[in-house]
Amino acid sequence: MDIRPEDYEKKILAFDYGEARIGIAIKPTDQSSAEPLITLKNDASLWPQIEGLINLHEPDLIVVGRPRNLEGDSTAQTIKAEQFAVKLAGSYNNKIELQDEALTTEHAEERIPKNLSSNRRDVIDQYAACIILEHYIQEAQK
Repeated sequence: MDIRPEDYEKKILAFDYGEARIGIAIKPTDQSSAEPLITLKNDASLWPQIEGLINLHEPDLIVVGRPRNLEGDSTAQTIKAEQFAVKLAGSYNNKIELQDEALTTEHAEERIPKNLSSNRRDVIDQYAACIILEHYIQEAQK
């Protein structure tokens, strides 16, 4: 994947929002690809854990997946992901971008290494976040 010089210098976190779990991926500074980072439970411990990740990684940009139905229309899950993005932006003063996440979970399942198959559910959301981030970077190049 090609990447613009200004994107290459950015550290980006991507979130695959879900009601039960949130997958997170990172594109470190000076790297051109996303890497799976962690999956967090969407419970009372979520926001302190996100704060810790943001303080640790100090991202220049945060990308949140925006789910839609197959026709491209908003759903109840779209609204929840957008509300999550608004809370992230308000809480951490980071630049937030929304990225369509159509079929990312299906594509993520294809990417999971065989040696991670025993904890597949724990990593699938991280890989979906990687795909969200890769799609964001690809669209930014257009």
